[in-house]
Amino acid sequence: MTRDSRFRADVEGLRGLAVVLVLLFHAGVPGIGGGYVGVDVFFVISGFLITGMLLRELSTTGTIALGSFLAARARRILPAASAVLVATAVAAWLLLPPLRVRETMIDVVAAALQVANLRFISQETDYMTADAAPSPVLHYWSLAVEEQFYLVFPLLLLGAAFIARRAGWSPVAVAGTVVVGVSVASFLYSLVLTTADPSSAYMSPLTRAWQLGAGGIAALALHGRRGSGVPRVRSVLVWVGVAAVVVAAVVLDEETPFPGTAALLPTLGTVAILAAGAGGLVGAGVLLAAPPVRWVGRLSFSWYLTHWPVLVLAEAVLGDLRWPTLVVLTLVAGVLAYGLMETVENRVRRSRVVLLRPAHSYAVGVSGVLVALGAGLGLGSDVYEDLAQASGTLEGTSLSDVLTPEAAALTGGPTTPGPGEAAADAPPLEYPCLSPMSELDLTWHEECTTGPDDGLDVVLFGDSKAFQWSGAMRTIAEDHGWRLTIVTKGGCSAADIPQRFTAESVDCERWRAAQLPRIGEEADVVVVSTSTSYFFKPQAEILRDDAWDRTLDAFRSADIPVVYVRDVPVPDFDVPGCISEHVEDWSRCEFSRSASLAPDPLLLRAVLGDEPGVEGVDMSASLCPSETCQAVLGGVLMYRDASHLTWTTTGLLTGELESKLLATQAFGTPRS
Repeated sequence: MTRDSRFRADVEGLRGLAVVLVLLFHAGVPGIGGGYVGVDVFFVISGFLITGMLLRELSTTGTIALGSFLAARARRILPAASAVLVATAVAAWLLLPPLRVRETMIDVVAAALQVANLRFISQETDYMTADAAPSPVLHYWSLAVEEQFYLVFPLLLLGAAFIARRAGWSPVAVAGTVVVGVSVASFLYSLVLTTADPSSAYMSPLTRAWQLGAGGIAALALHGRRGSGVPRVRSVLVWVGVAAVVVAAVVLDEETPFPGTAALLPTLGTVAILAAGAGGLVGAGVLLAAPPVRWVGRLSFSWYLTHWPVLVLAEAVLGDLRWPTLVVLTLVAGVLAYGLMETVENRVRRSRVVLLRPAHSYAVGVSGVLVALGAGLGLGSDVYEDLAQASGTLEGTSLSDVLTPEAAALTGGPTTPGPGEAAADAPPLEYPCLSPMSELDLTWHEECTTGPDDGLDVVLFGDSKAFQWSGAMRTIAEDHGWRLTIVTKGGCSAADIPQRFTAESVDCERWRAAQLPRIGEEADVVVVSTSTSYFFKPQAEILRDDAWDRTLDAFRSADIPVVYVRDVPVPDFDVPGCISEHVEDWSRCEFSRSASLAPDPLLLRAVLGDEPGVEGVDMSASLCPSETCQAVLGGVLMYRDASHLTWTTTGLLTGELESKLLATQAFGTPRS
């Protein structure tokens, strides 16, 4: 088979640079905090190559052979991607806890159907999954974006060709107008959504289309040209492009809002390389076309597919690993990738039988998808039965029943909720009473207020750690005739800590600034609780007292007493997942009280009476009655993730919380 005369060695090498940046980033190599931009480089390259190919067909035939195009994509992508999905599903089934196996198999099914990005968007925008371990197939989100592009983009160009024929216009000109228009619209939407909903923006095809479109615009600009320009100028442009990509990988990091404007640097850098190199190799293009770099580029697709499952599954078995070890594992994944490339990727796409007819390509691609679906569904159903057997019932059980010697002696068996049900065992009215991390909602919703109008006005204020007590607080409020209002936002500390320390959540500072004055007008008593995790960073810990003073002074100035409920012990591992693996021996999931319960200066000052207007409540003794905290107490699964209590647990603790609240002066001396 002869190589296409339009083949560009520098583009193949650019793939190599892109995948290396991604690999270094995922391996945690210091100084490559923005290595994820390698994915952006891939997007631009894909847009450039696909648009160029379709434009050539459109200009010569006036239409696009959609069947042949999709067949080429099917044999190029689906066999290797499906093979890795099957291997990952089997490895996850063998190595991961049953609960995590269940989630992984759902991810595998989504990835096989090319909707992994939509699956992960739905998870990432849910605050309660923020502590979840990464999926072994998380990296398939970018593949899904490209596949969605391959389905929609040719249809847009076909529509452009139809309009051009009817109007007597140039098909290429109309297609170019469509590509530019869609790219501009996508970029503007990316700017909006990156601010409003960062999790969705990162993986949405609507916010990434402009990067594929940028490559398409480069292809449009070069269409019909052999390449021209002053070599020295082109050389400078290539160097600038490579520098832009590398600088982006070094300067950006995981806290950079992305894609948004930050994605312009790697995107335009890639466009510069593609445009300047069209007239032949110059400058850095010579380096990109070097045989070793091109070899990595040829391996890039398979290496991208294999590296992430290897890293995730290794850490699941061995625990957190340092970057040198992760680099070694990445190289091991490279060996696997080479085997995948030679036995599946190249063999299928170069097969004379497969190339004979588009139907053969479809058969190969669909077969791969079906096998991956079968693996995900089959292995997933296998763990569902195990998880169902691990679920028990404790109807009518109280805390005193759980704390009996007989209950405490239990060391294994079904739990309530079962490990497979724990994640959903959350307080009712989660939304809108717990404002999502990804949205700025300043409204006090009617359903988040309960109780008589003339009752004691109590406001529960804070983040999800406050909201986890909402069920118990509602019960207590109903028993005492209080008027309870829930004002909580995921990922936003009750303390007025700067936004950079709560970067996962949107507009925490604006949310607090809007809530504090209204609470001052409405509340008789404020019950405050919040995660201590915001203060783990040394620079944030220094700001802790000032941050609390700004919030508490707002209540003190309105003469509103505050009851501060300390954060619960944080196991910092997925408790239901652990229990799903150790149903018969709960002790395998115990954790240290001292390690899981962060020091709390505010609580200490409140207890000692050194914090005016603030009293403290500490529930940790009920949760951890000894130095060792149990994940399951008397058959009750205490946590629904790595840090939040199950609704069942807070329900059992309602009486204890009520006693502690009523023991404070705040609930004995309401404001007149």
